[in-house]
Amino acid sequence: MSAAALIDYHIHSTFSEDGRSTPEECARAAAARSLSGIIFTEHLEFVPPPDLEEPAYVPSRVLPAGEYLAAVESLRGVWRGRLSVGLGAELGLEGHNLDALPAYLATSSVAFDLVLGSLHAVRGSLVQCPEYVDPLGPPGAAQLYFERLLVGVRRAAELKACDVVGHLDLVKRCESFGPFRLADHRDLVEDLLRTIVGAGLGVEVNTSGYRQAPGEPYPGLETLRLYRDLGGEIVTIGSDSHSAATVGLESARALDFVRAAGFRYITLFRARQPRFVPI
Repeated sequence: MSAAALIDYHIHSTFSEDGRSTPEECARAAAARSLSGIIFTEHLEFVPPPDLEEPAYVPSRVLPAGEYLAAVESLRGVWRGRLSVGLGAELGLEGHNLDALPAYLATSSVAFDLVLGSLHAVRGSLVQCPEYVDPLGPPGAAQLYFERLLVGVRRAAELKACDVVGHLDLVKRCESFGPFRLADHRDLVEDLLRTIVGAGLGVEVNTSGYRQAPGEPYPGLETLRLYRDLGGEIVTIGSDSHSAATVGLESARALDFVRAAGFRYITLFRARQPRFVPI
């Protein structure tokens, strides 16, 4: 395994509204776990317009680009030669977020290293919560989630808004969901994965599932193998940490998972350009 392959490309610090640790604390935790590189992926979501047709998640703030850039630049200086520190974002793929993105970028000087595209909410409810899953039932909740995710990925691809799709089957995180069975949604998931591959995007192996209800990453092994079989090449690893305590957790285990899916390389990003390193 290349030493460069032990990474965590999905970290939220206090620059995300749900982050509990400072960037400095996260970097120290990454170094303590012998990671070679991290990328902060702070939430990038926007207040929905008042005329939106259905309820939407409303963030308490929008990512302050200047402060965020300065904090990451400072960390890069501190950790240069010991830990690669990247500047990233996790863009919500809900339609109003994609609508608002161009204006935000036009007034911001931030040059991201990686942008994750993730769907978190449907009809104003977080998809991992019983409030979303239970009224629809697991099959209906998954169907609607993947339909909305496909729409978001297609639009993001048109805008070149993201590089990697995050926690692809997040809906299975809900404890009342039960095991996720790819066969129940294969046609829709295959359409989604073909769209990702065709757009030159990647898939994240999100290790937070190991410490949550599924007991496996997002996506599961069968789905990741399908992505590979459809021509997928870009794979990143992220803990989806919201505190320093979980930064880099299960990164080494995720490399074994990626190998089990048939990949021999992991993807690193700088300035939104992928680079493949052997695992």
